[in-house]
Amino acid sequence: MVIGYRLYNEAASKKQVSAAAKDLLLRLVKKYWPATEPQRISIENSDSGAPLLNVNGYPVYCSLSHKSGCIAAAYSTTSTIGIDLENVQTRKDYHRIRDYYKDGFLAGSTLTKSDFFHHWTLAEAFAKASGVPLLSVLERPLHRQKHSAKYFQIEPFLLCAYQSDSSEREDAVLLYQLDNDNQWQ
Repeated sequence: MVIGYRLYNEAASKKQVSAAAKDLLLRLVKKYWPATEPQRISIENSDSGAPLLNVNGYPVYCSLSHKSGCIAAAYSTTSTIGIDLENVQTRKDYHRIRDYYKDGFLAGSTLTKSDFFHHWTLAEAFAKASGVPLLSVLERPLHRQKHSAKYFQIEPFLLCAYQSDSSEREDAVLLYQLDNDNQWQ
C-alpha cells in the first residue's frame, strides 16, 4: 500500500478539499506506481461517493480521507484498503461515543483518549475497505481487524491504514508527504 498526505490551509472549502484529495491520489500514482509510468489514470465516484481508481484500464484499490488541515490518499494493487485521519487534539467530547460503544468497537480498549482514536480510525478505515456501514462496524468489537492496521502519527493527526490482506509485509506500507503546492494554500 502506498499512502501520501499533504497539509493544507484549514480555510479551504469542502469542494477544494475534495478536489485536492483526488489530485493527491493522482500525484501519488504518477510518482510511486510500481511498474513503468502509468499511461491512463482516472478517478470517478461510486454511487456511495467512494473513489474508484482506474490505472491503464484496470481497477486499483484506493481510499481517501481528510480532516481540517490534512488530506491523505492511498492505493494498493493487491487488496482492498481503507484509511482514516483524525485530529487527536480535537476539543470534541468523545466520552459519549466512548461510553455508548464500550461493548462494540471499543471492547478490550483502555478507554483512554489515545486508545479511543486508535479504535475510531480503525473502525472508519475498516468500514471504507469492507463497504460495511460505519454504524454497523461500530457495534462490533474490532479484534481481528487490529492485525491488519498500521498507524502513523502526523502531528496533530493520527492516520490509520487498514488492508484486508494482512499477509502483505508490514514494511510494504509506505507513507510519503507530498509537496504542499495547492494554489489555495
